Amino acid sequence: KSEAEFEAVEDFYLNGELERVESQFSVETLTEQILATVVGGANQTSQIRDFLNATFYAHQNRGEVERVKEELEGILAELSEDGFVEFERGGGKIRATEFGSLSSRLYLSTRSALALRDGINFLSTRNAETGTGISDFDLLLLLCRCEEVVPLRVKEAGEIATVLTENLEWLYGVGGAAGCGGAGCGAGCGAGCGGAAVGVGSAVVAQAWIDELSYSEMKRRFGIYPGEIHNNVYVLGWICYAASRLAEHLQKENNEDAELSARLNVLKDRIKHGIRKDLLGLVCIKGVGRVIARWLHSAGFKSPEEVARAEVEQLERVPGVGAKRAKRLKEEALRLCKRQCKRQI
Repeated sequence: KSEAEFEAVEDFYLNGELERVESQFSVETLTEQILATVVGGANQTSQIRDFLNATFYAHQNRGEVERVKEELEGILAELSEDGFVEFERGGGKIRATEFGSLSSRLYLSTRSALALRDGINFLSTRNAETGTGISDFDLLLLLCRCEEVVPLRVKEAGEIATVLTENLEWLYGVGGAAGCGGAGCGAGCGAGCGGAAVGVGSAVVAQAWIDELSYSEMKRRFGIYPGEIHNNVYVLGWICYAASRLAEHLQKENNEDAELSARLNVLKDRIKHGIRKDLLGLVCIKGVGRVIARWLHSAGFKSPEEVARAEVEQLERVPGVGAKRAKRLKEEALRLCKRQCKRQI
């Protein structure tokens, strides 16, 4: 850069007028902040008040913080009713429950943690009592009902969803009505949902993603662009990990086997790569994504071991691979197999 450009940058960024910095602590996230404070070791309301007083938010919004402190016992009582903390009004000690600690450490909002807990309990109980089974779509809908997931509008999402699940009570019943205001509610329900099913549009798109639909096909069917898909894929991966941890906790608490937690762990990897279950091994090979993995599988190479044993000339003939990539794939498959062998020893 020239001397003039250097001076212009210096004047603007170093010597320019300071911008006002706003605290990101807010009333909207207050419940989560208070829970995190308790999880961090605060066991008296006085300690929580001290924490609030020490925040930059309090410096900028003293009147608002004073009102919050007046409502503190009510917030703690609500957290106690929902199972996040143990608390008695009138100066009793506060203690985070295992559920509360786990929810906070997973960076979930309290609303999403409750949606996951209640949904996991409902699906597990329903499956045990009726043998209906839990489909992948049921689990995706569980994740998409969390407020962190962006609701996607999909035309006739409700009709598509009835093909993907036998559990209509889960689709239209438990937890479905909250925050939904009809066919045009904006929660991604789609026309004809009647305001009953939250997150269905996002779940339908997620199901298409793990069923390996191409971007162009998803755009044609749902009107959804790649950027929207990847934004939700990233969030769903995190929420799915959180759900698996909560499922593990709840199943231990209820003396149940860890089937649901294990399924959510598998689903997390499928969401990350956008694949069916049969490609989970192949995408572990460095440089192999959903498209190449499917081509390899279709050509008869169904695992990293089979890729490692194949001749380079055989891999070259796989569509989309070619000579240079074939050699690299074989090398990476061999490395992966060696690492897996070492772990087993």
